[in-house]
Amino acid sequence: MTNPEFSPEATSEHIRGLQASADLIDSLIAAGVKDAETMDCMDRNVRHIGIMCAMDHVQCCGEDLTPFTDAQHRGAAWLAGA
Repeated sequence: MTNPEFSPEATSEHIRGLQASADLIDSLIAAGVKDAETMDCMDRNVRHIGIMCAMDHVQCCGEDLTPFTDAQHRGAAWLAGA
């Protein structure tokens, strides 16, 4: 099912944004820096994945969202351990 509010191109862009956030989360974890700026960046990307993965057009696009939600959980765990 597609959401008429979002074109297939827009949905694809949202998926690319999710991948970018997942990649950034993993990069931040690997860097091991826990200053205020990094923590804020991590928090924004964790929240971004949560918000986008909750949207109907993303849930129904046919993409496997597991890599994104897994990255979200890794980022949240990293923040909790800070």
